[in-house]
Amino acid sequence: MELGYTPALDPGNPAFLADPYPTLSRLRETTPVFYDEVRERWFVTRHEDVRACLRDKRLGRNFRHVMAPAEIGVPPLDPRWQAFWDTERWSLLWLEPPDHTRIRKLVAAAFTPRSVEALREPVRSLAGEFLAPLTAAGEMELLYDYAQPFSIAVICRMLGVPLDRHRDLLDWSHRMVKMYEFDVPLEAAVAANDAAAEFRDYVHGLIRERRAHPQDDMVTALVGARVDGARLSDDEIVSTVIVLLNAGHEATVNTLGNGMLAFARHPDMWRRVVGGDVTAAAAVEEMIRFDPPLQLFERWVLADDVTVGDQSIPRGAKIALLFGAANRDPRMFDDPDAFDVSRPNADQHIGFGGGIHVCIGAPLARIELAASVEALRSGWGELELVEEPRRTGAFVIWGLEGLKLRRR
Repeated sequence: MELGYTPALDPGNPAFLADPYPTLSRLRETTPVFYDEVRERWFVTRHEDVRACLRDKRLGRNFRHVMAPAEIGVPPLDPRWQAFWDTERWSLLWLEPPDHTRIRKLVAAAFTPRSVEALREPVRSLAGEFLAPLTAAGEMELLYDYAQPFSIAVICRMLGVPLDRHRDLLDWSHRMVKMYEFDVPLEAAVAANDAAAEFRDYVHGLIRERRAHPQDDMVTALVGARVDGARLSDDEIVSTVIVLLNAGHEATVNTLGNGMLAFARHPDMWRRVVGGDVTAAAAVEEMIRFDPPLQLFERWVLADDVTVGDQSIPRGAKIALLFGAANRDPRMFDDPDAFDVSRPNADQHIGFGGGIHVCIGAPLARIELAASVEALRSGWGELELVEEPRRTGAFVIWGLEGLKLRRR
């Protein structure tokens, strides 16, 4: 690294985290593909390029199935965080074919259009049930009082995970996802590793329970599943359950927080939803586009002939796809910095990824978010911020610490 080098992107800078979009827009329009010497990654900013990278089979979430770490100058995984690496080892977000294909096929059986559609009414009822006492009170902290318990309840019921430990599940998840950020502080890494160990042990106990007492749920299905005559290992089941629990609520909670903050700051848009001019489902797509819960998704270059835009990128390099920049690309969206719930092509956002790693739970997340918006508009026709919310201080997993709302 050259002396005096200033990175184009500094995700730890408080000024950047207060509002990253001006910086992301500037980078997208001036240097759409750029290399960061500090973080040793290529960053991709434009919608067309990000979408192409997500679908390019020459890029992978993992490289270890085709290259040794030493071959491309990557240090070995830090053994201090072995519990975390153990839970990631068989995660759908980490795997490449054929292991990814094998496990995703099993999980996909629970996310068929028919099975997800069957959840629409139960989820709608659950949203109303969780919001009713908060509506009566006239004030709430949206994330802690509603979004977190509601979303974890939905995914736990689907998986067959008891709700008695839902606060532990949330705590483990919040600590573990810190490992996806840049420049993870030692204290955060220790906390994430401890959470992974506790979560892993909990799921192992759940597996033993389901073997002894099968139920009609996904954990039982994974325990009994056979692929080409072979069962999933306990470690594979642990990774799968953990990624579904973590991904199954983090994105939903953060989308609802980010989106309702946008509505509080754009009351004219909220009135359009409340008045029925715009459906809840359409509003959800703009919520995801405008302020996505995942700002960055990384891939490794697995081939020699990869070009992004006009830039050739070498084998073994890491690519970071900036979803927030892509979702405000004027080449795809008119007036992209405006929050407009009637935007006709908002569903072209990049919020759920793409290619083989596209979010398997996206249809369920859309149902949860639409149910929440419907429940809110019926009881919270006029709302306002109680206080200015604070961001979590993380960039990759993009959300708020809390969002206090009051009915007017």
